[in-house]
Amino acid sequence: MSKTKSNVNADIAFAYLPTHKKERKMSFIDLVLVQTVIGLSAFGLLSGAYAGSMLETGDSLIAVLFGNAFPMFLIAPVAFYFAKYGVDTFVGYRSALGYNGVTAFFILFYLLSLGYSALALFMAGESLSSAFKVVNAPEIVSGSAGPTVCAIILFFIAFIIVFRGPEAIRKFNIIAVPSFLLFLIALIVVVVFSDHIPALNQLMPVEPFENHTQSFMTALEINVALGFSWLPYLGQYSRLAKSSKSAYSASFYSYGVIVVIAAAVGALAALISGSLYPGDWMSAIMGSKFAIIGLILLTVANLGATLFLMYSFAISFKTLFSKSSWMLAVCTLLPTIFLLLNSTFYDAFNIFMSVISFTMASLGGILIADYFFVKKQNISMRDLYNTKGKYNYWFGFNPSAVVTLVASYFFFWSMYNPITLEANGLFLKITAGIPTFFLACAMYYVCAKFIFRFEVDRVSAKDEEFKQYLIETKTTI
Repeated sequence: MSKTKSNVNADIAFAYLPTHKKERKMSFIDLVLVQTVIGLSAFGLLSGAYAGSMLETGDSLIAVLFGNAFPMFLIAPVAFYFAKYGVDTFVGYRSALGYNGVTAFFILFYLLSLGYSALALFMAGESLSSAFKVVNAPEIVSGSAGPTVCAIILFFIAFIIVFRGPEAIRKFNIIAVPSFLLFLIALIVVVVFSDHIPALNQLMPVEPFENHTQSFMTALEINVALGFSWLPYLGQYSRLAKSSKSAYSASFYSYGVIVVIAAAVGALAALISGSLYPGDWMSAIMGSKFAIIGLILLTVANLGATLFLMYSFAISFKTLFSKSSWMLAVCTLLPTIFLLLNSTFYDAFNIFMSVISFTMASLGGILIADYFFVKKQNISMRDLYNTKGKYNYWFGFNPSAVVTLVASYFFFWSMYNPITLEANGLFLKITAGIPTFFLACAMYYVCAKFIFRFEVDRVSAKDEEFKQYLIETKTTI
């Protein structure tokens, strides 16, 4: 067996089986450093940039801060679940969604992975193309088609690294993580210690709505969507935490606080440059002489985020579909290329995130209600792994979750249409994503407790014995 295949198989086995307490070695600091790799990249920058394109400085920073922090405050308690039981995301969610329901959730995660990978790659491609333009590189990489060409080249670089396995990714991230930190620090220093700060009070957003309230609520909704979008990733590292408290705290501070830094930088950059493109940010803020350095750092950083996204998805694919090959798992990400053919998807970031806001807010409400209020933090470990067990509900789907998702869909879209940007009066007062979370939480509780009323066993001594059995036989499964 090759070293790459051995490393990948070890990660797959580790992802599927519950972690033993001895394997939970990540401290609060470790978790924060790992989880912010993905957050401090294209997504945080772009969500902030949209706020900066619609609002003045003060309002854009408020939208960025509250929009990211409050949704994470609502869903971060999910980390307690994964820290307690040590299970992976797509194993743990079986208790609320059912065995087939998790497969449906995985399809959503697939679309999220494709979209996030495309956004990170296109920002990286646009940054690299802008850097090539500074040095008068050939038209194919520096002209109008340059961002697409560079993004597709970077995709195949990421594809090769991901296929080679975790060791190659770890080596690349030694460069990628410091690159983004240097980029952020440099951008903040230039903005703070130059003449940009005094000018910010006079700068006006380039794409505001006629109604200031709609501009604010729309910008807030995009950042709320980013906050909720971290839901599928909370279980991946919380299960490795030394304690439940550190898992929760690290999740909140990583995605709800530190990501705000990137979003705030994006908001200021958009206000100063009047653009959503990093090439314009660098030229406007750092000048042409130093812009190339920032662009290269941003390229490397977003490529690192892409590796994290692609590898996480490929491991999850192999976890659920164990008989498939590693090549097939990685190849499922090839459709990302279609989203890189032009800037259409990148420019539709606000629409993509608003759709994510509805789905993740609904699922977040369901998971919180199920674990804390319906099952009261008692999960049957045996039934999580027995696909014919009590979490089968109706044909593998939990009807309480299905009814809740349908109701949440009509509630969200009746208030706000993210495609046409039409909004009713209620959206202009409370937005759509956050109230959808509370509606989902309440409706799921009512459905589970008073309508469908499935009797799912609490954790027993036998379940703990089954967990120990899985751990002891880890190398043979």
